[in-house]
Amino acid sequence: MIGNVYQTVCPGCNMGCGLYIREDEEGALDVDFMKSSPANLGKLCRFGMKLHQHYSKATSMVDGKEVSVEDAIKAASDRLKGADVTMLGVGNTTNEESLAFSKVADALKTVVNTGMGVYSQLPTECHPTVGVGITFDDIESAGRIALFVDPYVQYPLLVRRILAAKKNGASVVSVGWKDLHLADENRYIDPDKYESELGLDSKSVIIADVHPNTDPGWVKRMLNLALKTQAKILFMKPFVNATGVDLLCKGTGQKGIPEIMDGINEGSIKTLVTLDSDPVELMPNSDVAAETLKKLDNLIVITSRDSPVNKMASIVIATEPLCAKAGSFMNVEGQLLNNSGESTTGIDAMSALSQNLGGAAMDYQELHNKVLESIVQKFTKPKYKELACEVLDIGPFEEKKGNLIYLYNPFMWFDQSDDNDFVMVNMNTVNKLGLSKGGMIALTSDAGTVNMRYRVEDMPDGLILTAKKLPVATGWTTIVSTEAV
Repeated sequence: MIGNVYQTVCPGCNMGCGLYIREDEEGALDVDFMKSSPANLGKLCRFGMKLHQHYSKATSMVDGKEVSVEDAIKAASDRLKGADVTMLGVGNTTNEESLAFSKVADALKTVVNTGMGVYSQLPTECHPTVGVGITFDDIESAGRIALFVDPYVQYPLLVRRILAAKKNGASVVSVGWKDLHLADENRYIDPDKYESELGLDSKSVIIADVHPNTDPGWVKRMLNLALKTQAKILFMKPFVNATGVDLLCKGTGQKGIPEIMDGINEGSIKTLVTLDSDPVELMPNSDVAAETLKKLDNLIVITSRDSPVNKMASIVIATEPLCAKAGSFMNVEGQLLNNSGESTTGIDAMSALSQNLGGAAMDYQELHNKVLESIVQKFTKPKYKELACEVLDIGPFEEKKGNLIYLYNPFMWFDQSDDNDFVMVNMNTVNKLGLSKGGMIALTSDAGTVNMRYRVEDMPDGLILTAKKLPVATGWTTIVSTEAV
């Protein structure tokens, strides 16, 4: 057979969409459908269709010079010995590599931060529900669905499940930033009225999401809504193995990505080690994130792809592409998904790193067996567990201020090019600013000004939505002024 064919999972989000990656003799990649995949039933979103653009091989480097992976590992070992180290692995790789990374953390007497700082502010009894939610089949059998995400933009393969639920008699209410065509109702109501006005009960499903920039108060509000109405809840997540890495690596002292970046700015974090996790891509403003990372004494990157952080790293330890790795992933519904790749370059590299730091050696089979023992038997395809926690005290929760709002999606998390190079506004904004057909809207914040194309949507006055990372953004929401260009 000419070239290679990998049965793998799309890294765009935690849906767990199966597909084939075909590699020819020259290394060129192509994407093909996998009709037998249980999560996506053979379908792919725009990101999945463009996945071949996502794969770009990394090169091992030390201080900007190309080296062998062995030399990169030795250099990393020398710089990590005796250092106060912060580690970040958001779940963009397999369960087995995530577990190997945690063993390196053990050798360094630290923990792996999964980037989801929200967990540290939730009672531990809430973690299983936030981590592993209902199955996609449960969505299709729901009587009513409350949407707090825009599935068209953020998690496209959810749309088919919601439409199937509607065909089965479900009603859908969207509580988001703009009207959704699949919703029977589009509501813009005060959060304090969710319980009384959304009409949820034990046959209902709430679909929200959690990501590195999610406000913990918002997650608590969603959990309270589920507790008070007895509705089931599903928190979608952005990374292919966000569920698996959380179950395997969460420990005490967890930090979210924004907290890590604050620590670097304040000087309390001097050495950062990342596993397939690029803060330049993950933070709302890539330019600001890059400037922050320059303050580190050591930035050590273990990665399977060539992303922006590689160019800034003190050391890059390059591993094989995700599709070629031996290992598994766990998607948001608790389904274990296996990769057909057989390479263990990443695991071997972390085993060598661990031994150099005085830790244990590791091999793939040992790690895989541990994955099966520690999470699969407990969490794979679970029956939905009712929320064990009591109604949470949200405290002085306050919506973050700003009229420019990010609709996070796979293209944004990876800074991938996308055809949807525009912002969304309503017709009142078009008329107020005097925007012309084919013209542009200027957005200005404390971070600067950018000119963008626009598209008209049915949504509340004054809001500007973007599914593209913009250099004027200072967070998930940003205050911007606007004018016609």
